[in-house]
Amino acid sequence: MKRTLLALLTAALAAHAGALTSQAAAEAQARAILPRLTLDDKIGQVSMAHVFRFTEGGRSAPIRADADATFRALQPGTLLNGGGDAPQPNTPRGWADFLARLDALGRANNPQGLPAVFGTDAVHGVNNVPAATLYPHNLGLGAAFDPALTREVALATAQDLRALNMGWTFAPVADVGRDPRWGRYYETFGESPWLVADQVEASVDGLQSGGVAATLKHFAGYGLPSLGMDRANAEISARAMHEVVLPPFRAGIRAGALSVMANSGSVNGVPVHASRTLLTDVLRGELGFGGLLVSDWNDIERLITTYRTHTDLVRAAAASVNAGIDVYMVPNSVEAYQNALREAVQTGLVSEARLDEATLRVLTFKARLGLLDAPLAGSGVLNDHRDLARRAAAATLTLLENPAGTLPIRKGRVLVTGPAMDSAAIQLGGWSVNWQGVGKGNVPDVPKVATLAPALKAAAPAGVTVSALPETKRPQLLTAAKGVDVIVVAVGEAPGAESQANNPALSLPDGQITLLRDLLATGKPVVAVLMAGRPLLLPSDIQSRLAGLVMAYLPGTQGGAALADALYGRAGFPGRLPFTWPDSLTQVGLWSDRPAEGAGETPLPLYPLGYGLDYTTSVARDLTVTPAPDGVTAQATLTNTGEQAGTVTVLLRAGLPASGALQAVSRPVGVLRATLKPGESRAVQITVPHERLSSWVGDAYGPGTWQLLPGQYTLSAGDGKATLSLP
Repeated sequence: MKRTLLALLTAALAAHAGALTSQAAAEAQARAILPRLTLDDKIGQVSMAHVFRFTEGGRSAPIRADADATFRALQPGTLLNGGGDAPQPNTPRGWADFLARLDALGRANNPQGLPAVFGTDAVHGVNNVPAATLYPHNLGLGAAFDPALTREVALATAQDLRALNMGWTFAPVADVGRDPRWGRYYETFGESPWLVADQVEASVDGLQSGGVAATLKHFAGYGLPSLGMDRANAEISARAMHEVVLPPFRAGIRAGALSVMANSGSVNGVPVHASRTLLTDVLRGELGFGGLLVSDWNDIERLITTYRTHTDLVRAAAASVNAGIDVYMVPNSVEAYQNALREAVQTGLVSEARLDEATLRVLTFKARLGLLDAPLAGSGVLNDHRDLARRAAAATLTLLENPAGTLPIRKGRVLVTGPAMDSAAIQLGGWSVNWQGVGKGNVPDVPKVATLAPALKAAAPAGVTVSALPETKRPQLLTAAKGVDVIVVAVGEAPGAESQANNPALSLPDGQITLLRDLLATGKPVVAVLMAGRPLLLPSDIQSRLAGLVMAYLPGTQGGAALADALYGRAGFPGRLPFTWPDSLTQVGLWSDRPAEGAGETPLPLYPLGYGLDYTTSVARDLTVTPAPDGVTAQATLTNTGEQAGTVTVLLRAGLPASGALQAVSRPVGVLRATLKPGESRAVQITVPHERLSSWVGDAYGPGTWQLLPGQYTLSAGDGKATLSLP
């Protein structure tokens, strides 16, 4: 079909502006192309190759002169980079030119002139590009309890992605974080399903409003691994699947997420990549997902090598495709997969109709991104999002201890130390330039980061002097400590991702524990700033003697500047814990919605979900609840009872009627939040949908159903409590 130059320019401008093509128009485009594709063309479309298949030496390097031949051989429908794999130079312009060239090669050498859509992990900003702004990881955004902020961060990320010719990100993580030992815990928004759902919905909306396809991952149950180990088997009942695992995915699908990534692990002994029940019956049937389902990295091969559930690649490919996988992320051995899938189709293990279905979804996906209308034309210029990154980091910061009012620091001599005081690697965490973090792997670039020690020096108010010494100079450090009024020590975890970031002991490195003890032994007030992707357990002799404890999570590019503002009292600590902080390893598995144990015991954590202090005090009173058409409207009066402005954040919880199964004492169902001046009160209301008050009703085995049970519901927020009967 010939198109006028004006039509092409119009389509290109629309794509650059971030407008997604409607589902109906995109599917019509795709259906017109599908009949023209051969069997091999379709197999190419459902294969995802690594971009290094087209670069010199298969590494970060320019595109090979004969890359066109590789395109003709593989005919890949999709491309990706590994976490941190990048072109040279790894600059915004370098990325835009690199992907534009690959786009052109695809159009010139793929069947029907089809471009290969590129996907990447942009999980807290465009994290593979050193020049890009990086935001707090999801766990920190969860602590802000502000979906509007999450949407703003996602939209800014999408704008940068489009500028670099990237239209597809493998984000957001919709897994619920329930085991802090797990290496991907910091990629979750927290432990509470319905509160995580709000964040996932906001992230999808922000990304796709910016013209970037979001990917909900990892469907389903990836966030509940046994022993806290990555890619482990999860034993999940039907009740837990529906009440804990699925709500964030349901929210992301309702928000219009264009793609979903399958869980690399297994559920109840069945690898998810081979589970038709999860990937088709639940995902498409129950949740109504109609978009593209992509595998995780090399996970069909793992059915043979790791899980040993299938004997060869032909049977593994057939099992995964029949289960529901549309696109296989097969970064390096594309040919082997394509040969296996071809044999599976030719021998009847996979029907041509199923292959057509997967291919149609790939084509529709590309059409929705505007890729079938015009070539990529990203500007190669990133926006300056530092102010947003600073606001985002500031919103996450959570004050856990301040027993003697040491904070804010308004006068005196301050000594700052610790391995995280000037470390971009620790402050940014994993998935930062390299997937394992700054300084790891084959990517030497270190982004510009506002770290804590320089920020404390630069922002010191009149009457405060700041000095900094590394912890490696222990004699000089301890001597200097004797002459100061406050010691700020920044500690944290080394960066890591996936299994390399597992922390089975929930501990800081031994050297940092020794550092804290040495500093406490000076008798000076010690304020610990923790940069970590999970709650960590401090020995009691340290925990009980700290003059201050701040949870900074992994705060991103502007984390140090935001921390300086909070420590000096120019800003408060609006963050609240998005998880339950255990007081020992034996409490791993203690969540805010865990039912009482059989003996009626309810262990108390070190800090509960929603905990956090500030420089002001607040109260929530006068809670009222009234029926709404599809839910319950709750209203409470939030009051700042202190002498400084602050953000009041209160979790709304619901106690449900008896269902025949164990119920949470109170289920978090929403958040009441307001920023208030000293003494100010404000009535805040939210509507809680009926589904958040529903129960999965059924026996230990056998069928179950969602039901809004008749009976009395008790809602609570702060000091307020109210009841009503439903339905």
